[in-house]
Amino acid sequence: MKKIYIPVMAAMLATPLNSVANAEELPKTETTVEEVKVEPVGTGEEVIEVEGSAEEWLEDAIEQEPEEEVIQEGYENLGPMIFKSSAISSKIAANDKGEYFIYYIMHGAPAALVVVDYQTKETIHTFTLEDSKSAWGLDVDENGKLWVGGSVSSVLYSYDPNTEVFENHGAIFSNKSDTSIQDLIVSGNKVYAGSAYGGSLVAFDTETKQIEEYGQIRKRKDFVKAIVADEERDEIYVSIGSNMDLLVKKPGTKNFTSFLPAKYMSEKYAQDLVLTDDYVVARLYPSNVAVVFDRKTLKIVDEFELNSKTVSTLSPDGKSLYYTKAQQLIRYDFDTKAHTELGLYLPKGTEAINLDFIVKGEKKAEDKQVDFEALFEQAFREKALKESQGTSAVETPTTEDTVIEEPIVEEPTEFLLSGMVDNLGQLFEYNPQTGEIQYHQFELPEQPVELYTLASSEDGKKIFANGYMSGGLGVYDVATGNKELYRNISQIESMYHINNKLYIGAYPLARLLVYDRALPWDNGNPKEVIRMNEYGQERSTAVTPYNNGKEIVLGTLPDASVGGGALAFYNTENEKMEIYENYIYNQSIVSLVSRGTQVFGGTSIHANQQVNPRGARLFYFNRSNPEDKKYIHLPFDSSMITSLIVDKDNNVWGMADGTLFVYKDEWTDVRSVELLELISGRFRNAQIVEGPDGYIYGSVEGKLFRVTKDTLKVEWLKDKGVYGLVKDVNGNLYYYDGSNLWKYTIEQNREQQQKEQK
Repeated sequence: MKKIYIPVMAAMLATPLNSVANAEELPKTETTVEEVKVEPVGTGEEVIEVEGSAEEWLEDAIEQEPEEEVIQEGYENLGPMIFKSSAISSKIAANDKGEYFIYYIMHGAPAALVVVDYQTKETIHTFTLEDSKSAWGLDVDENGKLWVGGSVSSVLYSYDPNTEVFENHGAIFSNKSDTSIQDLIVSGNKVYAGSAYGGSLVAFDTETKQIEEYGQIRKRKDFVKAIVADEERDEIYVSIGSNMDLLVKKPGTKNFTSFLPAKYMSEKYAQDLVLTDDYVVARLYPSNVAVVFDRKTLKIVDEFELNSKTVSTLSPDGKSLYYTKAQQLIRYDFDTKAHTELGLYLPKGTEAINLDFIVKGEKKAEDKQVDFEALFEQAFREKALKESQGTSAVETPTTEDTVIEEPIVEEPTEFLLSGMVDNLGQLFEYNPQTGEIQYHQFELPEQPVELYTLASSEDGKKIFANGYMSGGLGVYDVATGNKELYRNISQIESMYHINNKLYIGAYPLARLLVYDRALPWDNGNPKEVIRMNEYGQERSTAVTPYNNGKEIVLGTLPDASVGGGALAFYNTENEKMEIYENYIYNQSIVSLVSRGTQVFGGTSIHANQQVNPRGARLFYFNRSNPEDKKYIHLPFDSSMITSLIVDKDNNVWGMADGTLFVYKDEWTDVRSVELLELISGRFRNAQIVEGPDGYIYGSVEGKLFRVTKDTLKVEWLKDKGVYGLVKDVNGNLYYYDGSNLWKYTIEQNREQQQKEQK
């Protein structure tokens, strides 16, 4: 039972009955809310369709004038190539009036927050999440204010549906390794946020804007993947990885204590945690298992299989939670541990991504009106009863501690369960009272997608671009500047164009696809050739032609195989595959190029989520006998050899970490020049091409350079924002920075370009 303290009423009740004066009505105050107009994020012209570091730690949102971009001579921003409406997370919550809103996070470069009125199903706001390409952590405080944790620079955002004000609170992690907020939870006036890749935890005070840092939760753990907290009990639960651990910080302690059972230590992490008064529920990954822990003893009391990304919180009636399995909605009862299949199915191929409750007629606590007349009447009756029994009226306390118990009001139990089921933002709405389910689809705004992989056509007249996570294939016409966009294709790790066909190494499942440019883009084109996940492979990281495209050579990065990446040959004439598993023991094949009858390859020491202590290998073999591979000794150590090309003089050039090298034959020494001492990543940090002007051009760690072939003299051209280098028919370079495709006209072509523009 709730108790309310009313000092004024206590004083009134202490006076004689005939001395109680009529209470005057307090004057009403008007609150003026400034209307904030927000322009929607543009989506660009209609096109054909197909999971960084903070330099500054901002305590408050600081509005700065946008820095004017200065474009150097020879550089041209060609704009975004790929647009997509891709909702990666969502939440449904109410403002302080009990009005519900749907909050969508749209993937893009930058990402966006879309606010939809739940009642009218209309989009009312679109806010750009500057400095973020995605956002996974969403939660709402007791006032209905939404808090969002961003990626790239660990920025915290908020949106208040009561005032319609959106704020950027800046980066909340001081460690530069903490570039992405993986999860956040609000408890009381604290926003708890966990990070990747520093594995840290912070608490942001929503009132004072102060930040409390807990630091890295465990050494050598990169993720704080999920968080739940109870500020009243002073408890914080976190899931870290990889590999997984579950930890709790109890009242009065400084350290986190593990309570993960040994049988789950091989899991990557718990991707979500749900807290009730009695239980902690952990949704594990990659296993499709939810584990229920007793909150007092931290012992397992139950576990069950599921397919939904999460489970719901405790239902408003306090009895159960919900999840989906094999597309069916299921209710779990905490008391009986029974699972009830509701016989209601989500659309084919979908599972619940999030689950939220909508309470009909719900009002916030501060909106509930106290019936003072009833309380006075009750108090007077009690006073009269005491007097009739001879109890003195002066026994009534006159201090501010006088407590009047609020009449018991049953909490509303009529509610709906709703959740997002796909990246189009489709929602289901389930009514437990009627047993009915409905679906709602929205037209959510498209966002520009960060680019990921570039390739040029065989004749150099087309530039192909693929989007990070969201996929899509954009095609840029070098002569006209026209763009095409083909959808329905996932993220691409590598691609090569030859004989009017684009050979695609697609993620996930390490697939090889063939797109025949002579035929329309449809369900059968691109055609899937093979899924290398059957051989324990995760990504198709290298694709190159052999013998003028009569064969395609494929190299892969493993995920769960015993050994290293696989080497595969696809015969484009008879469509047969030839596969060599574990080609380089415990290493991935991340670059390939052919020279005559030889095939050269480079590896990465990252494979099967492990790091091979032996350095990256440069190897070659004769196509007639791939098993007879030979290793080329490099006069330096490296972790990955990420790009290989053959120049017009038949020399093999490559990038190994931050070092450029050239190999001629086994009788000639390898020449090399170090460009950068430190690099990042597992298999993608550099790309090189041969220019028509006698230089080798390259991008490494976002920096553009050129090197003279004979002396290996290095010249830096641009110090940031250059990724995925390719060249066109004229030898000009193309690269991407975020969602934008850029063109760099080499010096010998600039004079001709200026004449054409005149």
